[in-house]
Amino acid sequence: MKKILLAAGALLAVTLSAEAAPVVIEDGFVKAGVNDYGTLGSGSNTPPGILYDKTGTGSYGINDFLTPGSPFEGFYIKSGSSFWGSNNTGSTNFNTAAPTTGSGSSASWTGSSADGALTVTNTYTLTTLGGRSVIAVDTSITNNSMAVLSTLEFLRTLDPDPDVNAYGVYDTANAILSGDACGTGQHSGQTICIGTESATSHMVGISAPWSTDPDTYLAGVNDGAFGDYAIGLAFALGDLAAGGTVSFDYYYALGADRGTASGGGSETGVPEPLTLGLFGAGLFGLWRARRQRTA
Repeated sequence: MKKILLAAGALLAVTLSAEAAPVVIEDGFVKAGVNDYGTLGSGSNTPPGILYDKTGTGSYGINDFLTPGSPFEGFYIKSGSSFWGSNNTGSTNFNTAAPTTGSGSSASWTGSSADGALTVTNTYTLTTLGGRSVIAVDTSITNNSMAVLSTLEFLRTLDPDPDVNAYGVYDTANAILSGDACGTGQHSGQTICIGTESATSHMVGISAPWSTDPDTYLAGVNDGAFGDYAIGLAFALGDLAAGGTVSFDYYYALGADRGTASGGGSETGVPEPLTLGLFGAGLFGLWRARRQRTA
């Protein structure tokens, strides 16, 4: 059983109010749910989570990046000892709110934290970026309190599972590629990357325990090339004055293979021959294990 490990000392209250119907956005290449927790996915294991079709004809198949197993996609905000967050399973300390549709390929959600301190808006738009199919996300955070929110940080994170429905495999081949953090299905090749073109201070990472602490990602976590790990992107937003709003943007990029999703990015800190060798070793290990089971 996969487990979500929250940041130390941070406990998310489960919202008990009735859930609204999710909104589904689609453009032929990407189909995704947006739920009333403000995250991607239609809620827990309900499809669609995040689907991709390289042909652009809406023939998505069953390789959902999000819904298998213990779905995990969400955002987390930290200021000093204060912590807020929401994910698609319903673990949240934000009030639920119905997302609204801007068009068939865009949707927006606005919700306030249960303590009234923050209002967050997430706008999701399916588009292209440098030839890549992306879910572009614009996030704004408003400080509703009467005090400065010091050293404000934000994290967006996902556990990608593109090979579970078709192959029963949770592990992905993971890499940090030219500023994106990517997870690739070892059988399907389908890949999702998270990144940003924002000038705001940020860092991507790969977390084995699915950390929800922005500090972990801002420290450059990279827990390995193979495993059932989360990819994430954290921003260091600085101080936010009382009544102030900060806005920034980022994306999930999708592709039928790692090169397409990453825009042909090179792996950070790992020479390419070693990268290919690790990937080949992983595939050989899977082949040998299957041979042993069938022998």
